[in-house]
Amino acid sequence: MTLRKRLFWLFAPLLVVALGVAYGLSQSLILSRFDRQDQILLDAEAERLRALLDHELKRNLDLVQSYAKWDDSYEFMHGQHPDFQRRNMDPEALRQLNFDFMIYLDLKGEVHAEQWLPPDLPDLLAIGGRRPSSQESLRRSILDEIQHLRTHSNLDRHGQLLLVEGVPLILATGMINTNQNNQPDAGMLVAGHFLDGERLESLQGQLEGALRLLPSGGPEDAWRFLPTTISNALTDIRISPRRVLDSQHQQVSLLFSNSSGAPQLLMEITTERAMHQEGRKAIALFLGQASAAGLVAWLLIYLGLEHWILRRVLRMKHEITSIGPDSANLRLSDGGHDELGQLAGDINHMLERLEQSETRDREILDAIQDGYFELDARGQILTVNRALCQMLGYCPDDLLQHSFEDVLASEDAQRARELFSQALERGENTRFAAPLKRRDDSWGYYETRFSLIHDAHGHFTGYRGILRDITDQVAYQNQLLDMAYRDPLTGLGNRKAFVEQLRLLLDQSRHQQTQLSLLYMDLDRFKEVNDRFGHDVGDSLLQGIAERLRSSVRKPDRVYRLGGDEFTLILPDSRNDAALRLSTRLLAELRKPLEIDGQQIDFVTPSIGIAYFPDHADNPESLVKAADSAMYQAKQERNRFCVYQADTLSSTSQNR
Repeated sequence: MTLRKRLFWLFAPLLVVALGVAYGLSQSLILSRFDRQDQILLDAEAERLRALLDHELKRNLDLVQSYAKWDDSYEFMHGQHPDFQRRNMDPEALRQLNFDFMIYLDLKGEVHAEQWLPPDLPDLLAIGGRRPSSQESLRRSILDEIQHLRTHSNLDRHGQLLLVEGVPLILATGMINTNQNNQPDAGMLVAGHFLDGERLESLQGQLEGALRLLPSGGPEDAWRFLPTTISNALTDIRISPRRVLDSQHQQVSLLFSNSSGAPQLLMEITTERAMHQEGRKAIALFLGQASAAGLVAWLLIYLGLEHWILRRVLRMKHEITSIGPDSANLRLSDGGHDELGQLAGDINHMLERLEQSETRDREILDAIQDGYFELDARGQILTVNRALCQMLGYCPDDLLQHSFEDVLASEDAQRARELFSQALERGENTRFAAPLKRRDDSWGYYETRFSLIHDAHGHFTGYRGILRDITDQVAYQNQLLDMAYRDPLTGLGNRKAFVEQLRLLLDQSRHQQTQLSLLYMDLDRFKEVNDRFGHDVGDSLLQGIAERLRSSVRKPDRVYRLGGDEFTLILPDSRNDAALRLSTRLLAELRKPLEIDGQQIDFVTPSIGIAYFPDHADNPESLVKAADSAMYQAKQERNRFCVYQADTLSSTSQNR
């Protein structure tokens, strides 16, 4: 980061910290107060919903009590007033009372009289996906629920919110007696109405939030009872803790239970977090104004630094940047009497000492015979001496500020990067050898030993190394290696190469769980060639056979001469039928006559033995023995191949 940016951002941490503290305080103090106000408003909506339902229930209970504690009702239950139902329970009377049903039950729970005026089934509000199949089914379910409540609770002057076949309803009950309530009870009066869409919409209109009805679930530990000041109110209502849905909405649930304590219905109230939103707007306005004031102060400070410091520092930077190898005796022009002027003078003295030191170092580097180079941390060439340029044929400008990878092959460049990384991690010197591209596009083999460069503070800055030409040494080593693994007559791999390659390929096949085929081949009547035409013709014949083998397989380096007239072929990662097809092709190819020094040789044919891994053997020695055994079986009739069999060999042999 430049000094200008550092000075520009100097005030940023203070501004950020100040705004962060202000934001944290506003969140913990101011916004939390607004949030508590939202919670109070949400609790108030829950209390309002309870109060609305309690008042609705109180009205229903008062109406039920006026009918239940009435001499005419008492006498009706004892068989008097036969026209009581027609006069007091007709549909018009139920509509005026806002009841959907009214039922007189005797002391045994049998229906003495009833009147039903429910909404149509499609108009009923169904909760939880359930819906009654018919009005009669709903009636029976309500009667069954009343009988259950009579058995498990006291229903004298009691009201409750129930869910029957997925339909919510408010139920009011009272024991039937005289006006003075001084006689034994004659039965029970039950009345109520359904919470259909119209009534729910009316209830929703009296609340500030959205109301939703859900099937009941069991109350959780954190739920508390919602108290009421109205006697005979809805029983056992629990309220859930507030749930914050998002930054704009909050929610609370009310769980209604019947008189026996069983959960019946869940009502969710969702309201807006109005106070929270207003608080956020106020905090955002405050932080915006504070940020604007901070930015103005930031700008004024920066302008002062720009005028008094940055311009001079920038001029010094340009002058220092312009100083290079070709700009000797250049010095800084700042002559002020403050700290910056003293710094410029010290830099001028340092430049004089550096010029003297660089001249001495350059003379030493150009005098040594080995190549010398320096790289920066990214691998860019910074310094080369005369010997390195002579080795590669480049002039210094062709190498400086270029990557070392430009003179390496791609695979060697990757290996060099890995070695550089390892040297940096371990902090030790590293040796690296690879072909390098000369200026004339030829390649030479070079060895370098490089070490790490650190500055005065111990920080890594790059690499330095010595380069030596080992082209002749590598060529000699390659020649020795080729002699060790190559048959000098045919150019094929020799026995040593075969043994090492077979062991390697078997390990790969075992690890990858693939098959491998080994072909062991011997030339029939080859000795007759040496006896009749001489060993020179025999050697030429072996060379011709080797050339035909090379052209018959996909990878010629998998063909080997073990000695004399014995050859082997390795087919890794191949199925058994591939070896059979190749053997057939080799028989056809090798039986063709060869003309050598005017002599046509047409009587030399191959005999081939085949063994499979892992079918016949699981190690190199056993596999070679199996293929050799199969080859001797094939030589009994000549010019054919045999697949190794543990008991009977020639079951898969073929003549060609």
